[in-house]
Formats: sequence, C-alpha cells, structure tokens
Amino acid sequence: MNEQFFQPYTFNNGATVKNRLFMAPMTNGQSHPDGRFSEEELNWLTMRAQGGFGAIITAGASPYEDDLYIEGQIGAFSDTHEDGLRRFADMVKRQQALSIVQLMPSGMRAKAKLNRGKQPAGPSVVQLPIPDFERPRELSEEQIHAILDALVDSARLVHRAGASGIELHGANGYLFTQFFSLTTNLRKDKWGGSVESRARFLLEAMRRIRADLPSDFTIGVKILAEDWNSGRGFDIDEGLEMLRMMNDVGFTYLNLSAMNAKEVSWKYPNQKQTNLSRVRDVLRSDIPVVASGSLLTPQEVQDALNDGADMVALGRAAILAPDWPKRAARPDFEIKSFPLTLEELYALGVSPKFVHALRNGLSMWKFIKEN
Repeated sequence: MNEQFFQPYTFNNGATVKNRLFMAPMTNGQSHPDGRFSEEELNWLTMRAQGGFGAIITAGASPYEDDLYIEGQIGAFSDTHEDGLRRFADMVKRQQALSIVQLMPSGMRAKAKLNRGKQPAGPSVVQLPIPDFERPRELSEEQIHAILDALVDSARLVHRAGASGIELHGANGYLFTQFFSLTTNLRKDKWGGSVESRARFLLEAMRRIRADLPSDFTIGVKILAEDWNSGRGFDIDEGLEMLRMMNDVGFTYLNLSAMNAKEVSWKYPNQKQTNLSRVRDVLRSDIPVVASGSLLTPQEVQDALNDGADMVALGRAAILAPDWPKRAARPDFEIKSFPLTLEELYALGVSPKFVHALRNGLSMWKFIKEN
C-alpha cells in the first residue's frame, strides 16, 4: 500500500503538517457551561495529539455570546476562554502537530435555554421539521455585520492564545449553511437570492479574517458540496460555484463534510464521479482538500487520497483508536468496531458528557453497547 498519508504537507501559508491525518472536529458537550475547556476535553484532545495526528481540530466553538447549540460547548469569545485555548495550543505544539479551533456559529440551531432565554436568529424566519426546533428571528443587516465582526474577534482570540489557526464550520446546517441554503434563506436583499448573494456571508467572513490575521495563521473552511438534508437547499452545481468563488479569497484548506467520502451527487445519481473528485477538480491546486466520512481503515484512507483528497479527517476512527496514526503502519493493525461498552469508551477518553452526546445526538451510528 502506498501510505501517502504519513507524508508531510506544506500549506500555501507556509505551515507544515507532519502527516495527512487530521482529527476531525466532534462537538461533544464535555466542556464547562461557560465555554471554558474542561479537563475531560483537554484529556480527550491530548490523547489524540499524543497518538500522532498531524492536526487536531477542536469541537465546534461558539464564536460569540448567546449562540450555544449544545450544553458544554467550547467558547472562543471571552478572555475567560483564553487560558483553555492556550493550554490546548501548547499541548498540541508539544506533539509537533497543528492546533485548529473550529468556529461554529449556530444561528437558528442555537437553543434559548442555553442562551439566557434569547430567541435563536438566522437569515430568515422559517419553521423546520426538526425535533425541538425553535422558530428563529431574522437577522438585520446590522446584526449580520456584528456577527462578522465577532468572528474576526474570535479568530484574534484564538491567535492570541497561540493556536495554529481556525476552521469556519460552514456545513451541516449551522449559520453559514443557513445563509447558503434556499430552505433557510428566503431573503431578498444582498444576503439572499442568487448563489453569489447566498455565499456572501461565508466569503465575507473569510475575507475579514484573512485581512486581519497574520498570513501564516491557518484558515480552514468546512463545507458541504451539496445539501444532504430533506430540504436540499442547494445542489452540487451551486456548491461548486461557491467553491470557485472561494478560490480567490485566500484560505488554507477545505474540509469537505460528508457522511461517506465515496458519496456521489443526488442530483446526478447515474454518474460515478464522487463529490470529492468534483470538488478537487474546481478548487485551486494549492488549496488542499481534507476528506471525511466513514474512513476507518488505512485502505479506506488511501482510497480517499487516490480519489483526489490531499489529507483526511478521522472522527469515528479517532474515537476507536486515539493512536490511529502511530499504529496504522503496522501490518497487524486492527481497529475496533462500534458499539463499545461504557468502560471501553471511558478508557478511550470519552467522558460521560461525551457519551450523552453520542447517545442522543449521533445515535444513528449506535456507538454504545447498551445493557
């Protein structure tokens, strides 16, 4: 096997990652209610950094106040968060890896009960058929710019804490996706309508952060190639059109969100080209694509690299094997399978709060062997 994923890679900003293996961001709710890193979260991340991953991406962090999606979510908007961010950055640096803080504005997915009773806000007032969905208020022009300013401030805080960079979570139904999806964006102003207008919020955030932070600060972006929810608010052609616009903004890497790295477009079900390959075809060659989705074994990782990925992000594999990068080169490498017992999960650094998230938010994968 050509184990390309053990080779280093130098990004367009000059930063080098020691291998092609990222620990995927997993929003797990195991930090403090005020957004400070907990010891459980730092232990979880430390185990994966010591296990050899080239880059560690945190769980989705709230970049401004009153936007929490899950109890125990990391915060990156207050001076009280800086110490934990610094401890994370220092720990990862000691392992010669990159420390990436994922900034995840929740928008209409925020929960009033976690945000001092404040109603969630998004691009438009819509009602989605999602359990516990709270009808949002519509963001004003002034509020949109305030969020963009807050994202810059959050990136500054991450930089001040010494982390390698940030990743903007523009996928999976959070605020950036809400602006891009016709299911959630009904606006008639410059923030809605055409693909260019719906992409404006993400592109503007990228531009402002890039202009404000040093050139060697890593800026990743996580997106969907196409909307996979029942509303299908944008298709693969619109997703690729947005990517072409992103080529000129100046960012470091693209993290492609997918349930399966081999998935093909629902718009073109009879075509064999994967969404991963389509994305690689339109993205500038010096912007690496990070693939994710159902990658567990070394062969599956290599298959994704052969299909156009430059590196991969491992989520479930990183739960099962904190030292996946160190052991994957061995001919006798085997990885456990889910479900696991609670005792097995605890031994892998998964705290009871994380178990709660696995049981309730990600139950489709049956992580836990219930009695």
